[in-house]
Amino acid sequence: MRNLELKKNLRLLAILFVSALAFNACSDDDHDDHDHDDEDHEEINLMIYTLTDSENNSVIFTYSDPDGEGGADGTSTVVGQLTVNTTYAGAIQFLHVDGDETEDIGAKIAEEEGDEHEIFYTSTSLNINRNDNDENGNPLGFNTTVTASEAGMGSLTITLVHEGPKPNNGLEEALTTGVSDIQKTFEFTVTE
Repeated sequence: MRNLELKKNLRLLAILFVSALAFNACSDDDHDDHDHDDEDHEEINLMIYTLTDSENNSVIFTYSDPDGEGGADGTSTVVGQLTVNTTYAGAIQFLHVDGDETEDIGAKIAEEEGDEHEIFYTSTSLNINRNDNDENGNPLGFNTTVTASEAGMGSLTITLVHEGPKPNNGLEEALTTGVSDIQKTFEFTVTE
């Protein structure tokens, strides 16, 4: 009787041991995938889009999220007003600020990873043309030309897509396989 009980306990211990090994193996795989995803995801906590007209007047769209994803909500501001039928040169920056250190993520993308990224601009009242291309001749979007088509309130959504198909037919198609490194919508005013 005692041998039977000992055999049952040994079987139970063996099952628990194998289960623990399997559980740890799954946990390690999940952890490795998570780390890989974090490496692919750009850590951007400051985005600045500056529009400058021919008279050197600027409108600056800024999104700041100092503690990054998952913490407190970031803040967005628009300094200045756009003027209807005025053409602006646009330039965008993607930065990671950590204390006194600032990493220019946008410069890294433009120099080394342009074929893996694309910037999309979606607006209710702005006509936006992207003026720069990646090494394969596909649109990139760091430099733009912008014209406000009508006076009033408007919105602008900026999306940086990573690993989307290129060429594509717009943001929706880019997000079929790509991911958004950052996406923010701004509200602004266009004056006469």
